[in-house]
Amino acid sequence: MVQPVTSVPRSVFDSIGVAGQAADFVVTKNQPSLSLGGKARFVYVGAEYCPYCAAMRWSLVAALSRFGTFHNLKESASGPSDGDIPTFSFLGASYLSPYVSFTPYEQTDRLQNPLTPVPANVQKLYTTYDGSQSGPTIFSAGGAGIPFLDVANRYVSAGDPPYLSSFFNNDTGPLVNGGPGVIAIAQAVNNPNSTIGKAIGASGFIVAANYIAAAVCNVDGQMPTAVCTSKGVTAAKSELAKATPVG
Repeated sequence: MVQPVTSVPRSVFDSIGVAGQAADFVVTKNQPSLSLGGKARFVYVGAEYCPYCAAMRWSLVAALSRFGTFHNLKESASGPSDGDIPTFSFLGASYLSPYVSFTPYEQTDRLQNPLTPVPANVQKLYTTYDGSQSGPTIFSAGGAGIPFLDVANRYVSAGDPPYLSSFFNNDTGPLVNGGPGVIAIAQAVNNPNSTIGKAIGASGFIVAANYIAAAVCNVDGQMPTAVCTSKGVTAAKSELAKATPVG
């Protein structure tokens, strides 16, 4: 399950690019930079039951594996009443990178029992850049939602991007109730032009991964060069550059 997703060929990222999809990140301005251990900090807040988090983790693992190495990723799935979508969980996992500090928080398990408390400083990021349960902020068009991504306070997003939403829509979609199986999904991420890849729309995972990689490149000094100058990431950076910063 892990190997195909952590070793997606550069040619795949480059051939898919952004597939005409607009960036889902909100680009901020005049915000304090977010770092940890001398590196740009990437915060993820999600939950194991969440179907949109389930879809996003495939892209996060694929993208961040271009900058570092995950350890102890575990197999999971969204909640039984939330699609039962195969995925990874970041609970108990670690990530090492010379370029970015990735700090994930899985708030609840598949049955919505508490798992990882979100620290006060992360909760403040969440309420600042994603609004609160009572309404939005200038950084988010909607109320609070997960998955929440904050890339060094420069790029923020919440909820599922449109190019991943087809995986779970009104309890339907190609990954609901296990889809083709966790190994088949992993292989489809590695090869989205395969028969299964096309059937499940796996190119959406690659689009999201290219946008994530572009955001990381733009906050870590454009390193590593091979990733940050690649065609797929460059296409995503061009789209991010078109966004009107808010702040």
